[in-house]
Amino acid sequence: MRPDTLQCDIAVSGAGIVGLTAACLFARQGMTVCVLCDGPLPDWNPDTFHPRVSTLNMASIRIFEHLDAWRAIMDRRTSPFTRMEVWEHGTGAQITFDARDMGARQLGVIVENDAVIATLQDRLHENHNVTVLENAVLEHRFAENAGLILRTGCGKTIICQLLVGADGAHSATRVLCAIPGTYLDFEQHAIVTALETADHHAHTAWQAFLPSGPAALLPLADGRCSLVWSCDNAVHETLMILDDPDFCERISDIFATRLGRAVGCETRHAFPLRQHHADTYVARRTVLVGDAAHLIHPLAGLGANIGIQDAAALSQIVETARSRGRDFHSHSVLRRYERWRKGENALVLNTTRGFKTLYGSGAKTLIAARQGGLRIAENLPLLKRQLARYAMGIGGDLPDICKPATSAYHV
Repeated sequence: MRPDTLQCDIAVSGAGIVGLTAACLFARQGMTVCVLCDGPLPDWNPDTFHPRVSTLNMASIRIFEHLDAWRAIMDRRTSPFTRMEVWEHGTGAQITFDARDMGARQLGVIVENDAVIATLQDRLHENHNVTVLENAVLEHRFAENAGLILRTGCGKTIICQLLVGADGAHSATRVLCAIPGTYLDFEQHAIVTALETADHHAHTAWQAFLPSGPAALLPLADGRCSLVWSCDNAVHETLMILDDPDFCERISDIFATRLGRAVGCETRHAFPLRQHHADTYVARRTVLVGDAAHLIHPLAGLGANIGIQDAAALSQIVETARSRGRDFHSHSVLRRYERWRKGENALVLNTTRGFKTLYGSGAKTLIAARQGGLRIAENLPLLKRQLARYAMGIGGDLPDICKPATSAYHV
């Protein structure tokens, strides 16, 4: 074989959280894996805060436990939270979730994305079945009877049996397979930064629904909060040009009654908010996971979790097929994954889109409906428990490794 050619069972395009999770799961099954990273691998710096964070639920935690990665993730910098308060700004409508009501130690854990990525990289580097290629943008994909031939921008050729597209919202895999989808521009941006408040966050996640979009403060390990403010484009432009004291003043108008005044913030970052859902998750010897297949509004904090569950579901389908002597890359096998995950993901996408529409409307009937809905949910323990179970990753059609088991970290 030529020195610029690699052969493996599975190629994973994308080295974010979902792609690395999938690679680790396949490697744990004894399969040879090649990971294509479209740039250099990020370095973890414990002295630098990374503004992109994820709220990991119990399902995701169990997957990382299965990979023997969770303890290392926790050691890097994490912040469990035990309560969540959600309210509509300017009204008395609110709902509160408490881990004690669920018989759990926590509702979820806030973790910097780079901490998860660095830990999963370490796991892959420990496995001789895995090759990680940096600056390897997927440029060409050729399907043949014997397998796939992939060509990358770094000059490498990969021959594999299955390609997993985990390369994000602008997926090269999805484009090369000419997979169409449904797209929606929310006409909003998410502003993210680390924020210091006068009062401690009390291990609580706080979310306020505003006319321009939801603003959330997520507790960090050092006592600060991670701000994720999803706001209409016009509001975003106004907020991004404010100096830090004026920006903190705007935050104080929203959260001062809960956390005291905002007294400082780090550099603000912003990214546009869009939704998309691929019409199909599969093509010949190819499958999409995570944001390559679906992109959702961040208001529910579920985006990373459903992508991680995609990876777990796909690995389960592949392992089952192999144990039965079937071709794990066959269309019929991959369609089982699609049927399983597409419906689950569509439910999340449609729900978050509905919440965005509901809370972004100024119509009096919808204002009354959403205020009444929050009050009803707050006073119906069974309904509130079901909402919490799904968000916590202990409800729904979960992959086997996500289901409750004995653990020090969860129910």
